[in-house]
Amino acid sequence: MTEENTQTSRFSRRQMLGALGTVGVVSAGAGYGTSAFLSDRTTFENNHITAGQLELSVTWQQLYHGASTDRRPDDYGSVGRPFVNAFPDENEDGLQSFGDRQYVDLDEYDDDDDGREQAAIDGENLEFSCEEVLNELGDPNEIVDGEPLINLDDVKPGDRGEITFGAKLCDNPGYIWLGGHVDDEFDGSALADAIQARVWYDDGNNVYEPGEPVIATGSLQEVLDQLREGELLTPEPGSVEPPENGNGVTLTEDDCEVVDGNPRCISLGLQTALEIDSSELEGLAEGDSETFDTDFGGTVTITVTAVSEDDVREFDFELNGFEVDTVIIKGGPNANVCSQEDGDGETLTASSGDGLGAPFRTDEQRFGVSAIRFCFDGEPTVVDPEDPGDEVCFEPSNTQFLGFEWELPADVGNDIQNESVKFDLKFYGEQCRHNPEPATPFGNN
Repeated sequence: MTEENTQTSRFSRRQMLGALGTVGVVSAGAGYGTSAFLSDRTTFENNHITAGQLELSVTWQQLYHGASTDRRPDDYGSVGRPFVNAFPDENEDGLQSFGDRQYVDLDEYDDDDDGREQAAIDGENLEFSCEEVLNELGDPNEIVDGEPLINLDDVKPGDRGEITFGAKLCDNPGYIWLGGHVDDEFDGSALADAIQARVWYDDGNNVYEPGEPVIATGSLQEVLDQLREGELLTPEPGSVEPPENGNGVTLTEDDCEVVDGNPRCISLGLQTALEIDSSELEGLAEGDSETFDTDFGGTVTITVTAVSEDDVREFDFELNGFEVDTVIIKGGPNANVCSQEDGDGETLTASSGDGLGAPFRTDEQRFGVSAIRFCFDGEPTVVDPEDPGDEVCFEPSNTQFLGFEWELPADVGNDIQNESVKFDLKFYGEQCRHNPEPATPFGNN
């Protein structure tokens, strides 16, 4: 690696990346909702290894769950919400495509925002052979001016976005690092603290799912502080599961508070153990019970205690094989967020709930339950660079998908108005051979 390999420029959606520097500029406008502008560039610093020794390719599909396509068409690719942009994108419509392959076949879904939202959930990022990477996707040294990766404005509280990256090495086994930081000028900004973010090992479907190992979660500031010195990635990250045993408390209505909008586990800096949609509760009568399986072997049993107008209004729950920190019950315009603390302000883990439901619409009548989310505080997956082991060396052709999602909570306060934040995300690859103890390429930025 030499200084001759150093170059910095904006990139087009059609370029293959040897490293990816995601520069985000987010600003909050005063008076009218919240505005944000996120933009990207690539940075080939001395982390680029000459072609023929090691090639690092990064592909992606970006989604944004904001205003409708009719209201803000420029926020999305030409196929509409929630698809923003992708690489490769041969049709230049916001949907990842290459030859006769694409992220999802939209012809199989309704041609509206709801149909495309479902298509986004069902889709999968494309994987590429090293022959395609080296011969068809482009040369990482041939970066030209192009459109920003993320370019959104007037983002409102409750909006969220997600990008799944596909990182792939060719030619030789190598390490892959992920780094990031908030620009020093914006360090500690209210907006960086307000935005909730998560980085995790994804399976390529642009959706965080229970059990998928999390690299970092919390506010955008906290996530990027953790990535500041770089995280060494692993091709075998395992899974993250909630604790089997804990405090065993029972949550009641006294443990709940109403939170505006549609909070999710990420909004609280937590991970999702299970989410139950209202469609999975349809047909249940008072006294009926339904048991739901989790991806890690535990179960949740919901017992309905009140029904009105065919909607579940109240329920009890029992957990088997795990405990959670918080339960979110969505219904109507807002949600009940339920957790219990000890005398020192520490959250206690719960194994059951009694008489829970969505917020009250009147003194006596609750909104119907539209979703139940069980959240836990899991430990991020971190590799020790001083003792990485053989399992962190990526073999040529293996694709590692990584998800990055952000959300501006619906209950964010006015203190973010006129605030801005600028941040970077970068990938870095280097050979494993003759390098048993890889050193971070990022330092402390």
